Amino acid sequence: MQAAALRDRLTARLQATSTEPVARTHQSLAFGMLREAAALHGEPAPRLLSGPEQDVVLRELLAGHAAGEGDAPHWPDFVRQALPTRGFRAELRDLLMRAVEWGLDGEALRELGVRHERPAWVAAAQVLDEYDRVTALSRPGAYDPSWILGAAATLLDTDAEAAARLRRRTRLVVVDDAQELTHASATLLDAIAHPGARLVLLGDPDSTVQGFRGADPRYLRMLAERRGAPDPVVLPRSYRVGPRIGAATGRVAERIGTVGAGLQRAAAPVQSVDHVEVALLRATSQEAAYVAARLRECHLMEGVPWSQMAVIVRGQARAVALRRAFAGSGVPVAVPATTLPVRDEPAVRPFLLLLETAIALVDGQPHPITPEAAVDLLTSPLGGADAIELRRMRRVMRATELDDGGSRSSDELLAAAVVSSGPLDEPELAPAARIARVLRAGLAAGEQPAASAETVLWAMWSASGLADQWRDTALAGGAPGTRADRDLDAMMALFAAAAAYDDRLPGSAPAGFLEHIRGQDVPGDRIVPAAPEDGSVALITPAAAAGRQWRVVAVCGVQEGVWPDLRLRGSLLGSEALVDVMRGREARLESAELLRAAQAAVRYDETRQFHVAVSRASERLLVTAVRSDDEQPSAYLDLIDPPQQDGDGTASEARQPVGVPVALTLTGTVAALRREIVTGSPAAADRAADELAYLAAQHVPGADPAQWWALTQRSDDRPVRAADAEVPVSPSRVESFGTCGLNWLLTSAGGDGPDLGTRNLGTLVHEIAAELPDADLDTMTAELDERWARLGYGDTWMSERDRVRAHRMLAYLHDYFEKAAAQGWKQAGVEVRMDVVVGRARLRGSADRLESQEGDAGIRIVDFKTGSSKPKNPDVEENPQLGVYQVAVIEGGFDAGDRTAGAQLVHLGTAAGRKSFLPQPQSPLDTAERRSWAYDLLARTAEGMSAAHVTATLNDRCRTCPVRGCCPLQEEGRRLGGDQA
Repeated sequence: MQAAALRDRLTARLQATSTEPVARTHQSLAFGMLREAAALHGEPAPRLLSGPEQDVVLRELLAGHAAGEGDAPHWPDFVRQALPTRGFRAELRDLLMRAVEWGLDGEALRELGVRHERPAWVAAAQVLDEYDRVTALSRPGAYDPSWILGAAATLLDTDAEAAARLRRRTRLVVVDDAQELTHASATLLDAIAHPGARLVLLGDPDSTVQGFRGADPRYLRMLAERRGAPDPVVLPRSYRVGPRIGAATGRVAERIGTVGAGLQRAAAPVQSVDHVEVALLRATSQEAAYVAARLRECHLMEGVPWSQMAVIVRGQARAVALRRAFAGSGVPVAVPATTLPVRDEPAVRPFLLLLETAIALVDGQPHPITPEAAVDLLTSPLGGADAIELRRMRRVMRATELDDGGSRSSDELLAAAVVSSGPLDEPELAPAARIARVLRAGLAAGEQPAASAETVLWAMWSASGLADQWRDTALAGGAPGTRADRDLDAMMALFAAAAAYDDRLPGSAPAGFLEHIRGQDVPGDRIVPAAPEDGSVALITPAAAAGRQWRVVAVCGVQEGVWPDLRLRGSLLGSEALVDVMRGREARLESAELLRAAQAAVRYDETRQFHVAVSRASERLLVTAVRSDDEQPSAYLDLIDPPQQDGDGTASEARQPVGVPVALTLTGTVAALRREIVTGSPAAADRAADELAYLAAQHVPGADPAQWWALTQRSDDRPVRAADAEVPVSPSRVESFGTCGLNWLLTSAGGDGPDLGTRNLGTLVHEIAAELPDADLDTMTAELDERWARLGYGDTWMSERDRVRAHRMLAYLHDYFEKAAAQGWKQAGVEVRMDVVVGRARLRGSADRLESQEGDAGIRIVDFKTGSSKPKNPDVEENPQLGVYQVAVIEGGFDAGDRTAGAQLVHLGTAAGRKSFLPQPQSPLDTAERRSWAYDLLARTAEGMSAAHVTATLNDRCRTCPVRGCCPLQEEGRRLGGDQA
């Protein structure tokens, strides 16, 4: 991308066009030479292998060895456990690239391994031979970046016509950033720069950032000496940095081993005004907030465009945290397009899953949509459902299923809905309808005779209707616009990959592309157009920052152990040791001398990267780090801002953490002013109120007191139901209302959240108790095992644990059936519905089990409990749920009779104990005196449920209450409403 930008600038300045690009990378030049030679000889055009494709080849080779296919290399014991990992493949790829750059084939690498007692090199040599053969057969004409430079140099050495063509049109070769030369690129330059051509090398040995890819600043001097170049021209002035930044970068450069004379460090700055700041924070979150505040300050107070700011970090881990914090602080960030493989992009994943589903359905195979996959689809950018919408879908589909007499769980219904070919007309099912529509489009495209991955994906994309929606969101800007930009970029990359695959393998089936794209574990370069970065802050690594500059630069995460990262490169397989051998360093590879040299090389390489990072700023440089129990700042901070020293040379005082300034956002300003009203002096509170009034007049969200939750008035103070209206009351809710009215109100309205595993387990046991009353234990256990998959546990240890619990519940249930039968009680009904009016209360619900005895003993209510708690035995006599059930019997709510024989709680869960259990009975309410408390409770409950107010009450269940965040008696709810809650 930098070569393309330089090419555009050169063309603009020359005000002329050229038949060939005037600025190219080494790989681009080598590729052009090979492509030209192939065209002249009538051979297929070469192709550059991407990083993901190389990783796939290596993974397949190693997997084949593990499966016993062919003669597997003999890897040393210390690496065998790592063979299947992506990290090992990265180490292996690095070793092979270094070998190829030095012109080694498999046999030469094997000989070096034997000579220097490196069994890992011997094994890697076999992989190198297999890699060459596999790519030659399956990918003819394909080169990876390390192979292509050597192939171009070989072409010039062996093809006189190719060398002559190049010499005729090459009179000047200018190499920018020559400190980034590798052995392979230096070899190619030797072949290109013929005696009749002028060679100009431009570089700064202190600014090498590609050392992890084999770059070595010494090639700059070696190549110049080999060409007999005169003394280098050292530029005397630095036009980028000012005196303060120049002094800081100079101190960093002094810690780098000198390559050449080091005269470039004496360049005098031209700028006269600049600023350097070092900030130490107490946490990573504070660091991100501090940097965001400083960037907004530069943008708003100094007028620096976002595009003239950059944040440089050592690795992607810090970048993710910063990106998230910046999004919340209103700092637009340019997101790199290659942080994830295409297959893992959130926008791409649902389309690949639907492509797999369409392929399976076309082939008549079972589709891969599991309940978990259905949830992923529905909550993806394609489905667009959030947790609340997902729950509404579950409820609607479950209610319809029960009305139709079905028994499928909500998980099963979700999976069925996304592959449905029928109408999904309910508004709540819109996300599932969208998924199903996209799948049908893909299925129709896949059934065409000439179907390819590109045509099927395009049909699904067109059916999704997301193109216009995401485009409009992206153009609107903000955090949603950034996400839409990234999603559109990911889809462009997916279609580019599909088009390239179809072009390379015409007529290939979509299944082949699916396997190809899903097999790529590493992100690759994307050459398709992406969202422009104008108006965004660059968040990049030093390697991406090289050769660029910004007015404001923040270098973040300068932590000990992170920057510098002194771990030896290529230490697992010895890639750096291989380079040392090829350079003629014949000392023993395990010697302490060589180890110290390798450590010094890593330290210099890390310092060069830091030097590049801090030298990108022209006006303002900010360097930040964190000091906490887990992280300590790097010594690099003292190079940027040396501490004051005492006479003995020690620091006079330790660097102190700084506070985070108020974010210069409207949200942060409103929050600070509202805080000032509460905590400030009367005069400060008055000023804050005036400023809030101004902001409210400008319609700034949160500034108007009418929008403050603490001051929000009740929207309706009327009773829930009119004084003469019936009040629906469920027996199971009476106790809940008596315990805490607020809990009853909110959980009845859906505040109890999604179904939990334990609750689903209890529901399943209740179903078996209702459908198989008085059945033997084996029958009930077999039925539970058959329905177990509906709970959606999967094959996990939790599944087996809860299955054992469920079996124990059924054993208790069977035990109860036998004991009740021995006492003469018979089942008179299961899941028996009731509907009876008692005063204002309209009792509705169902009883788990009704029992009766011979004669006219009356009806006994049995309520099964699968939870972990139970009331004390004396309290059962006035248990609200059992009492209301008995009132329903007395009032004729059940067809089985109107005489009560009592009620009892039968505990089947952990409350039952481990060995045996006893039901908790409630005596029959067979006299007016005994039943008065139940009637009074029902009347109070009906009045309370219909009133305009409910009462929040502290009780033993507060700790596990699902709505404590809305309760004014709890800290979480008190934050919402303050003293007004």
